[in-house]
Amino acid sequence: MKLLRALAVSLPFLLVPAFYATDSNACGGCLTTQQENTQVTGHRMILSISNDRTTLWDQITYAGNPASFAWLLPIKGQVDIGLSSDAVFGTLEQYTQVSIVSPSINCLPSGCAGSPSAGGVDDNAPPPSAPDEVEVIAQEVVGPYATVQLSSQDPTALANWLLSNGYLIPPDIKPVIDAYVSEGFDFLALKLVPGEGINSMRPVRITSTGPSANLPLRMVAAGTGAITPITLWVLAEGRYEPTNFPSFQIKAPDLVWNWDTQSSNYKTIKQNAFDASGGKAWLIEAGEPLSKYALEYNLTWTAENDPKNSGYGGDPREQPLGKPHPRRALARGARI
Repeated sequence: MKLLRALAVSLPFLLVPAFYATDSNACGGCLTTQQENTQVTGHRMILSISNDRTTLWDQITYAGNPASFAWLLPIKGQVDIGLSSDAVFGTLEQYTQVSIVSPSINCLPSGCAGSPSAGGVDDNAPPPSAPDEVEVIAQEVVGPYATVQLSSQDPTALANWLLSNGYLIPPDIKPVIDAYVSEGFDFLALKLVPGEGINSMRPVRITSTGPSANLPLRMVAAGTGAITPITLWVLAEGRYEPTNFPSFQIKAPDLVWNWDTQSSNYKTIKQNAFDASGGKAWLIEAGEPLSKYALEYNLTWTAENDPKNSGYGGDPREQPLGKPHPRRALARGARI
């Protein structure tokens, strides 16, 4: 077997860590509305941070009965809720995926196998708790989701409101919610509108005022399996790294190329590092600049040429003529 050092080529971006969680370490929590075998199987998130606002995109992979889907996210104050598109995450993944290539050599090593490769809500129903116990900050239907923003200083009142509105709280998640209440967090609760299926689920875009590099990561244990993969992209003016979780990087000198299998040991190193941390470490894949034009061009082209599949074509029930005007698609594409 011939082994040589491999070269790692990673496309530039500000921050692309991947994370495998074995307990309560993620974003929003899935609180099912029925006692069924349903769960969140993955999260892909984008966090955009600027001086005047912070936006979180969350793409949830969900398995189970859509009528049972219910999601709870700790927030600070009232937020703006919108829909995004799977195309955003697909574009970022395309531009930031890690590619491992073999070392460059002038001749084949002896014995090589080959040459080196190049549940819905009633919008009109009043909350069962008194206003001074649980305040409904905002309530609206956003695409396939019925959303409500809640504020309360009483963990018991909040739990009663959630239970009365069909959000089942697992016993091990109740203390997590109580802790967020005591820390002054509000909550965004979200369900699929009755009749909407899993295929209608879209990434959620949540914008709050001011800069914030904090993610409420203690809610993931609600509605997930033993291991939940999480990928996070951070869009900001500088490099970000975790401060209260371990992290690691895979450096080029640690990579070895196996000519027999035409592959590297990248996956093995990554999995060993995750296992060593008990699934709690972030893998930082890159922290580099990325052209804003590259991202905008790809999304604009997709919105103009394939509006339905891009997720930027609007509700087909509201657009019987099909493809929207290109300028409208462009405007939609600009707000990823």
